[in-house]
Formats: sequence, structure tokens, C-alpha cells
Amino acid sequence: MRHITTSRRHIVAAVTTVLGLAMMSAPAATAAPAPVTPVTWHDFNGNGMPDIILDSYPHSAVLRIDTTYDPATSTVTSASSEPTNLDYDTLSRSYNVATGNLGGSAVGDFVSRDCQGVLHLRKGRGDGTFTAPLRVGTGWKTYGHLVGGSDITGDGKPDLLGVARSTGELWLHTGTGKDTAPFLTTRKNLGKGWGVYHSIAGVGNIAGAPAGDVVALDANGTAWLHLGKGDGTFAPRTRISAGWAYNINFFGIGDINRDGRPDIASKSLWDTRVTVKVHLGTGDWRAPFQNTSQDLGVWGSDATPYTPRPF
Repeated sequence: MRHITTSRRHIVAAVTTVLGLAMMSAPAATAAPAPVTPVTWHDFNGNGMPDIILDSYPHSAVLRIDTTYDPATSTVTSASSEPTNLDYDTLSRSYNVATGNLGGSAVGDFVSRDCQGVLHLRKGRGDGTFTAPLRVGTGWKTYGHLVGGSDITGDGKPDLLGVARSTGELWLHTGTGKDTAPFLTTRKNLGKGWGVYHSIAGVGNIAGAPAGDVVALDANGTAWLHLGKGDGTFAPRTRISAGWAYNINFFGIGDINRDGRPDIASKSLWDTRVTVKVHLGTGDWRAPFQNTSQDLGVWGSDATPYTPRPF
């Protein structure tokens, strides 16, 4: 996989990002830092900085991209990248989601749903590698979206959300902290209406609420914030921006710049190339992300970011 730079594609992607962020105000001066998703949920090599995982689809590998942050210039950049080989039978046409430490370890994990709807847990070792897949459930093909990376119930354990393909209902799978059975056997129905979204991301606690929040993008290019109440449910959604292109997807990344506010990343696909950008958090739930983004570059033609990807 090759890291390339193409000025024309960067210009197109930048125009789309500016348009999408046009309705986000600057950070509020009085915004208080929010409790955040632990950085270890997104740090796979243990160096204290969040990582981004790109699927090399349909090949049997993923690319882990480390991030760096320079406080002197407030700049986020991509650092080293390293491929991680995965079993082809679980990666091919799979659905991979960063979840946080499902198995009670000190580092982040991720889950993969294979073609048969079987859910596998891959535990992070803390050195950038992952364990062999651990089969943790069946029947997950019913979901068109899987959303990880937020603690919805406020108990300190990451949960997993699923949006049913047929009904658009949102289902909560509560985390247990046990790797052999990472979710409760009984799921919770959180209501209908989630089928309108083509991208949904768990982003941690954006405004200091008791639990994790979700950012979603609809087919009209409008982004919505669903604030977690701390009891496994969400407050009514809030419109936070508009003008995003349909080929934009969001995914949670943790707190890159260590200001106590969760940040978010986005990917866009232009001319078969994947552009990854970082949007730093403000701490203000009314405008949770800064009105400018930072570009982490354009990656290989068959790379698809580590976000829910229906098949």
C-alpha cells in the first residue's frame, strides 16, 4: 500500500470539508473540557497516541497508521504505518469496528463480522499487533451498521451498537469486560429511525455527559449529534453541520491533542483514493468540532477506513 499525494484530490477533498464544516461555529471560549474516551481505546501500539486502521480490501491485511501531535503548532500528522496480516476468511468482505478494551486489557481491541454474520474479537497486545480471532457471537449479519468506541451505559466498559437493516432500529449490546463473552446475551432496543444514516460513529463523551455520544451523517449530507444520557439511551438528536458529501464517513479516534475533548476523523473517497482528515473537538456540544480540519494524507486505491462498511 502506498502513501501518495495528489494536489487535485486534496483540493477537492478540502472544498468538501470546508463546505461540510461551514455551519460549525468556532470553539466556545467558556467550553469546559469533557470526560473523554480513554486514549488506550484507540492506541494499538502503546505509545500514547491514537492509531487509525485502514482495511486493505479485499486483501488479508490491515494498515495501522500512527498519529502524532505537535502542541507548539497544534498540528496533527500521520507518523509510521505498519501492515498487520489477518486471516483471509475473517477479513474478506468483513465489517471491522474499533471498540475499546472489550477484554479488560489496557489496550484497544476491534471486532470483525464475517460473511456469515459471525462476530470475532481481536484483542490488542499493546505493541501494534492483535491476537487470533476469538469467536464471540453469531447472527450479526442482521445489522447494516455496527458502531463501537463509546461507553453508552456509563459503566466504564465499551458497548456496541447495531442498526437493523430491515427496520432501522438501533440495538444496544452492553459490554461486560470479559473477552470470552464481551456483550450481554440480551440486547436493548433503542428505537427506530436510524436507517436514515449512512455513517455512524461512536465518539466518546463530547460535552461532559455521563456516557458516550454518537455522531451520524444522513444521505442529505447533514451531521447529527446524539448525546448519551448514561442509562443506555440518547437525548433527541441535534443538527451540528450540513453540506457533507455522500462519500464522507465519520469514525471516532479519541483525544489526539490531549485537551480533554474527543476528536473525530473522517474519510472520503475521491477517484478511488481514500483521504483521511482529523476534526479536533471543542467541548461545546452545539458545535462539537472545529471549523477547520487537518489532513492526514491520501492512501492506497483499495484502502477503506476502519469504519462500518456494509456488504
